Amino acid sequence: MSNYLVIGTWNTKSEELDFLCEEIARKGHIAIKLDVSSTRFIDARDTAIDDAIKRAKAGLKEIMTRHRIAGIVAVGGGTLLFMAVRIMEDVPLLVPKVIVSTMVVNSLGAFGNHKDIVYLQSPCDFGALNPLSEAILANAANIVTAMTPGLLRTDGRAVAITAIGITGVYTEAVKAFWRGRGLALVPFHSAGESTMAMAELAARGLFHGILDLTLHDVVDHIAGGAYGNINEERLASYLSRDIPAVLCPGAVDAVAFAPGNGGVPSRFRKRNVYKHDFRWACKATEREAAGVGTWIGKIVAKQAPKRLLFLIPLKGWSYPGEPGKPFYDPGLMSAFTTHLEKYVGKERIESVDLSINDPDFGIMASQRLCDLMGERWKT
Repeated sequence: MSNYLVIGTWNTKSEELDFLCEEIARKGHIAIKLDVSSTRFIDARDTAIDDAIKRAKAGLKEIMTRHRIAGIVAVGGGTLLFMAVRIMEDVPLLVPKVIVSTMVVNSLGAFGNHKDIVYLQSPCDFGALNPLSEAILANAANIVTAMTPGLLRTDGRAVAITAIGITGVYTEAVKAFWRGRGLALVPFHSAGESTMAMAELAARGLFHGILDLTLHDVVDHIAGGAYGNINEERLASYLSRDIPAVLCPGAVDAVAFAPGNGGVPSRFRKRNVYKHDFRWACKATEREAAGVGTWIGKIVAKQAPKRLLFLIPLKGWSYPGEPGKPFYDPGLMSAFTTHLEKYVGKERIESVDLSINDPDFGIMASQRLCDLMGERWKT
């Protein structure tokens, strides 16, 4: 019997982390929790993350004084990846270290860490335990001898959802909504590698519906941000198959940057900035938002899906994009919507008097998707 340290944010990823601890226990070992939870939305979030890392390092030192640790596993998104790398700096070489994250490919080059960490790039985000994440976490618990063969299927009884740190509040409400209807919710980070993974899975028929509520990777693609490594298949994968879909321009008002991609280029340095953690976002322009509307609109026109709706939240497309905050810009919203209308028509665009981070927005989007999916999913 050995001790394994499990690192994560139990305030947002408790289902996955508890599942991982149970997997370790089923193998006859002890899982020791190191909770690095912090507040999601505060103006000095980068400072809060640094404080959480300091507390975790102190907790790690105490744990390793009292217990012989056979290995460490961390699970989460981009912020957790950053925190776990920093925490594992204090762990000796040759102590096994595994980080499972949705942001490995995008973020890893920024850290320059020499530790012997095994990184597992997760194709789906964390925040709602589902068949995909269960398989990924089982692999993390026994990385060599218990690898799950092949891709688990749900026979289409799953809904994909996109989100990112500055838009993801709706996910909890959406999760309860779909579980009540017997469907799994599979989250994806709106960062290029994760959303392109969603595209491949959609093409394999994994999803009965798509809640593409955060199109942030598209503005990064248009404007040259950190997470824009996508192509037209990002949308065409599900539009071409007419999988019922509700889309929203979540975080289209923000162009992301990180130290690993050279910092903020000179052309962005006079813009409003929002610091998220080790990454930051610059406010998008009306021209860039118009470009996003055009890029998406052309793909929609080419694929001609029948079951499609766009929701436009009038009270903000991101946390820093809400009224009174630095990215709020009705002109930017209008530019996106006007150019989108040219290709998809006004009848497929619905404006709603909510912020994207209002849980009611997530419920509304889910209800609209139910309408597109048919009567059997409405109750």
